[in-house]
Amino acid sequence: MLKFLLYWVTFHTLGRLPLSFLYALMSTTAWAAYHLVPTVRRNIHENMRHVMPDAPEAEVRRAAKQVLRNVALYYADVAHLPRMDLRAFFEKRFVFHGLDEYLRPAIAEGKGVITLSAHYGNPELAMQAFAHLGIPVFALTERVHPRMSKLMDEYRASKGHTFGPVTRGNVKRVLQTLKRGGVVALMGDRDIEGPREAMLFFGKTALMPTGPIEVAIRTGAPVIPCFSARRGKYGIEGWVEEPLMLRRTGDTHADVVAGTREYIERLERRLREDPGQWAVIERIWDAQPSSAAENAAEVAEKIQ
Repeated sequence: MLKFLLYWVTFHTLGRLPLSFLYALMSTTAWAAYHLVPTVRRNIHENMRHVMPDAPEAEVRRAAKQVLRNVALYYADVAHLPRMDLRAFFEKRFVFHGLDEYLRPAIAEGKGVITLSAHYGNPELAMQAFAHLGIPVFALTERVHPRMSKLMDEYRASKGHTFGPVTRGNVKRVLQTLKRGGVVALMGDRDIEGPREAMLFFGKTALMPTGPIEVAIRTGAPVIPCFSARRGKYGIEGWVEEPLMLRRTGDTHADVVAGTREYIERLERRLREDPGQWAVIERIWDAQPSSAAENAAEVAEKIQ
């Protein structure tokens, strides 16, 4: 209860700060975390060495510091969301590609749409543009402490979307949303919970989530990869990509693996472009990765 109250006070306080000051504060926090939390630093370095294997050590360190900064700015963005002017964000801070080419036609087909993203840039902030355009989304989020999940999801949903942790009830809601022709947002770059498969990711085996593709195969919904990246001081650039070419041969497992493989290839291409945008502090190439909640708690404890 005490930890939840601390988070509640922190979020409510941060959310009232001017964005420029908030970003500066969280960037400083990220710098401190990089130097004070060796476990997280090692995790990020390990990930970066897989993504950029031929890069010199100085470049790996630079990308790792950017990763932690992006993680810190993610929490700044969540705290600021309730007070963010959505129209101003859409018109002044945001650039989007592929919405009319890929997302709107897929919605018009009426089979529902799965947007499959990654912890790259800030997908949740980029997704707020859909609310401005009148496209409601139901998004599954990582399940942490129930009160913390509720607090985070309330902030995330402040502009009109719906968010919920991965539970049996919310998985059912995903299916219901797709059946009604709605849009569901899922993540595909980290094995959190649910179906998974050991697959090659940057040439090495990692456990990758297969649930999003399995849902698509079973429901007939298209999967549209969506990515975002930070640009400049406050900007976000987003991409809606061409739908995955999913196979439906009757061999569900083989079709799911093939679809996940195609998504991984799209993700690898984005990560190669700008590794520091990947806001992940867990070791991905680890058969038993530590949880995001545990790592985030360690960071918070070290810098308090």
